[in-house]
Amino acid sequence: MRIARTLSLYVIRETLVYCALAFFLLTLVLLTQNLLRRLDELFLIGMTMQDVRVVIECIIPIALAYSIPLAFLVGILLSVRRLGADGEIRALSGAGISPTHFLVPYLVLGFFVTAVSAWLMASVEHESRRELVQLFKTAAARGAILEPGKFRQVGPRLVFVEDRDRDGTLHGVMILDQSQKERPFRVFANEGRFRFDEEKAQIELELWNGDVHFTPIEGKPERYERIRFREFEYSMDVGHILGGDFGPVRPKQMNLAELRTVIERANQDDPLRELDQRDPIEYELEIHRRRALPLAPLLFACVAVPIALASEHRGRTPGLLLVLAVAFGYYALTAAMQSVAHQPWISAALASWTPNLAFAVLGIALTLIERKRIPA
Repeated sequence: MRIARTLSLYVIRETLVYCALAFFLLTLVLLTQNLLRRLDELFLIGMTMQDVRVVIECIIPIALAYSIPLAFLVGILLSVRRLGADGEIRALSGAGISPTHFLVPYLVLGFFVTAVSAWLMASVEHESRRELVQLFKTAAARGAILEPGKFRQVGPRLVFVEDRDRDGTLHGVMILDQSQKERPFRVFANEGRFRFDEEKAQIELELWNGDVHFTPIEGKPERYERIRFREFEYSMDVGHILGGDFGPVRPKQMNLAELRTVIERANQDDPLRELDQRDPIEYELEIHRRRALPLAPLLFACVAVPIALASEHRGRTPGLLLVLAVAFGYYALTAAMQSVAHQPWISAALASWTPNLAFAVLGIALTLIERKRIPA
């Protein structure tokens, strides 16, 4: 037992080193990808550097749900490669170490990583998504999208504000509206006031003392239309800037109690009109996703160890490609089964747990096939 304990601690230590390196790189890549993808739009709705810091804090828990299992998978491969390169696997085999002793440390780490993933998905991820949406609302409500002295492109509209008072009054407003290609127009107003409608995800401008100039109709350049106004209500949709998660709470932003409440309402024929997604299957899938997906690290351990041992003597590239294929296959199968769950002949529970069942069977099969390669 002393040998088994020493071996387990040694393997765990080696694996954690590579897991930490892979975790840092994967988290950095996922964080950068999600942040840069919308950085321009974030500043467009009035984000400050303080807001960007909060955005990063919100994105990190979301990225961790995927970077932790992947880092664990890569860590297993690299640790086995390191043990094989130094001849330690051959030495363990010669010492008569049983397969159980070699697999236990990876399973122990798998249980630990699974527990962390379960906690993130059950208690942290949905709160981060909800806080992120609230931050978007707050920033947009500040009206910083209309920064004085700068032209702003808001979809098919170009907006310019000459000055802005502390009370929010706008001075020297100019808008070039090209939302209707056949008849663009320009709006000029001496003054105005900004308001942000959260429910409709749009900016509403109350403009005073100005003109609306219409571009002449093609073929009739002599016909020029101009409308003088004393008060004019003008709105701009910014839902495309804020993203699809803006507006009514979505399944991934709800806690488990809220998800169950929505399902109960749907069972009572409630149309769920105030929600962004009205299909109750989406809420059932989210409940099972939070229960099934955290088991990915444990399943990865069962599958990756035999793959890593089988490819240990063939070089690093085949093993790494196989491990990445395993990860891609798991998440691809999960996405496919979620799509299939919208069919009436399969339940949300079966669709969500099928990838776990498939990979559990795959792990057992690979272990039996490669049992001769595992130190014994």
